[in-house]
Amino acid sequence: MAKVVFFCRIKKKSMLDSFEYYKQDIDALRALGHEVSICNSFFKIPLKFDVMFIWWWTYALWPVLICKLFRKPSIITGTFNFRFPKKIEKNDYFRRPFYQRFLIKKATTLCSLNLFVNQLELEECTKYFKLNNVGLYPHVIHNDYLNEPTRNNNNWLLNISWSEKKNLIRKGIPELLKAVKILKNQNIEVILNLAGYKGDGIDFLFNMVNQLDINKNVNYIGTINRHDKIQLLKSSSIYVQPSHYEGFGLAVAEAMGCGACIITCDVGAIKSVVGDAGIYVPPGSPNELAEAIKKVINDDSLRFALQKKAYQRASEYFSFTTKLDNLKNHLKNLKII
Repeated sequence: MAKVVFFCRIKKKSMLDSFEYYKQDIDALRALGHEVSICNSFFKIPLKFDVMFIWWWTYALWPVLICKLFRKPSIITGTFNFRFPKKIEKNDYFRRPFYQRFLIKKATTLCSLNLFVNQLELEECTKYFKLNNVGLYPHVIHNDYLNEPTRNNNNWLLNISWSEKKNLIRKGIPELLKAVKILKNQNIEVILNLAGYKGDGIDFLFNMVNQLDINKNVNYIGTINRHDKIQLLKSSSIYVQPSHYEGFGLAVAEAMGCGACIITCDVGAIKSVVGDAGIYVPPGSPNELAEAIKKVINDDSLRFALQKKAYQRASEYFSFTTKLDNLKNHLKNLKII
């Protein structure tokens, strides 16, 4: 059993359980029998540990240097956000200030292992930074997200996204709202359930709903706990995420596990998650998005076939057991038993 420091600069340790990607790594480390201590401050890093597991490259250099000082291995993981499409107004690696790029680059080269959550960023970062300390470490879903699909004969759509304005735009929520309007104009009444942490884009979201006159078609749920999220996913047969970029698409994988029919865009790492178990539309196209939604609403057999396919793919590739095996092998390679 190893003493593992799980390092993540989050305001409160109690918030870690609210973020599925943090929770599953902590649970995996503990499930493998390791003693895990949570640290969210540079000044509270313990002096005695066997390995440090760091989330996010942005601030990883200082913990990595501490590991170097104590001659202990360091692992960095997260979504790297190496290169976004030009029209996405979010900070990828190349849009960061020079000092941040310098710190990130040093962290990648000095750590013991960089674990990338998708193959695309693994290949891009390995080539750009000339790395030889890399591994693939995709997100998975906990077993309670695995629920066989049921035929829900309703016109409910679901999307779970943090409502920070730039994030809403990256997730394609404006196009999704416009698609709902298009369907309404065709006398196809759908209910779009929107859930996720509240952010600074909430007024932007509500204003757009009002301008499109789709108030009765949009149900804003906001922040939900884990249990309610699973129940919501289970009751929604159609999950729509028309993103312009995804570093992985964990919410999509969770929806697949709960047996939802997936409508999304082939961007970033999405196809490595969804495979042939969903319907793809071009990003930024509300008309084609509306057509895809209408197609699965009108064709019950197609929708249910895609639901079953999504569930099977999630069960096979993204179960929690897969993460345990993957993590165990990476730790073994670092001589962490």
